[in-house]
Amino acid sequence: MAKDMPDLIWRRMQEVGIPCERKPEAQGDVRLPAGTVVVSVDNHYSVSEDIWWDKFPARMKDRAPRVVHEYGVYNLVIDGKSLIPEVSANTFASFEKLPGCAIMEARLADLDHEGIDKEIIFGNAALTLLFHKDLEARDLICRIYNEHMAEVGERAPGRFYGVGYANFWDPSRFEASLAEIKALGLKTFMIPQNPGVGLDGQPISYASKEMEPFFAAVEASGLPLCIHIGENANPGRGGMGTSFMQNLAGFRKTIGTLIFGGVFDRHPGLRVVFMEGGINWVLTAIQDAELIWGSFEPMLDWKLNHEPRHYFDTNVYSAFMTDKLGLSLIDQIGADRVMWSADYPHPESTFGYSWTAMKQVIDTGISDADVKKILGGNAIEVFRL
Repeated sequence: MAKDMPDLIWRRMQEVGIPCERKPEAQGDVRLPAGTVVVSVDNHYSVSEDIWWDKFPARMKDRAPRVVHEYGVYNLVIDGKSLIPEVSANTFASFEKLPGCAIMEARLADLDHEGIDKEIIFGNAALTLLFHKDLEARDLICRIYNEHMAEVGERAPGRFYGVGYANFWDPSRFEASLAEIKALGLKTFMIPQNPGVGLDGQPISYASKEMEPFFAAVEASGLPLCIHIGENANPGRGGMGTSFMQNLAGFRKTIGTLIFGGVFDRHPGLRVVFMEGGINWVLTAIQDAELIWGSFEPMLDWKLNHEPRHYFDTNVYSAFMTDKLGLSLIDQIGADRVMWSADYPHPESTFGYSWTAMKQVIDTGISDADVKKILGGNAIEVFRL
């Protein structure tokens, strides 16, 4: 890989400006291997319709999120309070003024220009709803959101694949929640890195016995499970930069729980995709997990069935936008465990330089077969597109 590639990428990022001012990048002389189907496994979409109000029962109307469109932002409000953290308000304004954030025709035109054939879609402000403290309302919120994402997907069949929200806090809803997501035709769903508390008010641990029925339902569904960054919002001076440094730090708590808590051993069919944290973290996590296993194995409360590397090679995938360091280590990470994303239309997205970002994958010097896997083939297989 060319030594100046990171500078080239960062310069291009600075040139394109904030999302609402960007234009799609022309393909130029970038040529993908024949037969490449490009899939962005982590794009974003804003709910622009007031989808919850009419579907909430009368007794719960005051607990329904309302979609308020003002100053170019699709804000979510419950009981008069904004769900967008104040530190993130300017960021939301920078991309939600882009028509493709919520208008399908404009969105597809942008993706067409940048060579993206299919996309896996997470919410924008709607991501905050997975942390809503009203657990009864949260369940209904998620069910309505899932239905809406399935309906939006019908506007762009074969291209737009919404990510569902599963109920992970109410044991009586585990199986039904996963069944509903699958019946809607959604290809995947997400749960948070930090699950908060359950119905009993106690903190949820994904490795606990109480969560066994949930992961059994996930495994039986055959759906891959997504974990996305974005759960840190630090107020005050430097808050935005600090928040992103935390968000991009990897997924060690979650992967540690799944491996050392025995979740992968008990449910070997689980497939977990870590979104937007890059791929360079994978090798350091493997190295440290192997150190822990080698040093503390007699003291671990769950005796692993395999060495830690096995779980990364069998159960785990990771997605990136641009990652020179990670790509330079692709032979050690494994091209079959890696997926590309554009993150459209966020500020850190490749919108405006997606062809340049895809060229970064080509310029690693890996085989055409591996380029095709990373840019879309792995996603097509894992998400059954």
